[in-house]
Amino acid sequence: MKTKLLTGLIIANIVAFVVMGNGTTAKAQQGIELGDGVVVTATVVAIDRVDRNISLLGPDGNVVTVEVTHAARNFDQIRVGDQVKVEYYEAVALYIGKHGEKPEAEAGLVAATPAKGQRPAAVVVEAVDVSAKVWAVDKEKRGVTLELPDGRMVTTRVDESIKAFDTLMKGDSVHARFTEAIAVSVEKP
Repeated sequence: MKTKLLTGLIIANIVAFVVMGNGTTAKAQQGIELGDGVVVTATVVAIDRVDRNISLLGPDGNVVTVEVTHAARNFDQIRVGDQVKVEYYEAVALYIGKHGEKPEAEAGLVAATPAKGQRPAAVVVEAVDVSAKVWAVDKEKRGVTLELPDGRMVTTRVDESIKAFDTLMKGDSVHARFTEAIAVSVEKP
């Protein structure tokens, strides 16, 4: 997973939070959380053990060939006809932070694989935190200028539905955490 790409997505989500203001959960009108997941099961239709590629037949009839890195244990147990289950989840949480916090970006990654001899599987979770400092607030036009971690300034309009805008002040921070998780398991049909 590319941290720069995720940081870019976080920045886009900060701006989207400020501009659109729609979400599934609002915490005391100071934040918003959005999340969604998908589960896909595909059938192994071909295996190239030398180049560590497997071809998967998806639920819509499409065939995709993927390279399996050497970090994936127990590749030798995968057989044609096995079912590969992929569970993917992503979420973003946005909230207003304390006055005076500096813009910053952090990322963390956790990965787990089974012990040698167990069924092939893996879980990877990555979280990227980004904050932006509120540089200016235009209450009349419902506009805000944010200073991003790289020093760039972004000015945007805040949707009427964001009640937290009324409490926003110069020097506050807007924080975002993007979490992405994927679990892959190989099962017998």
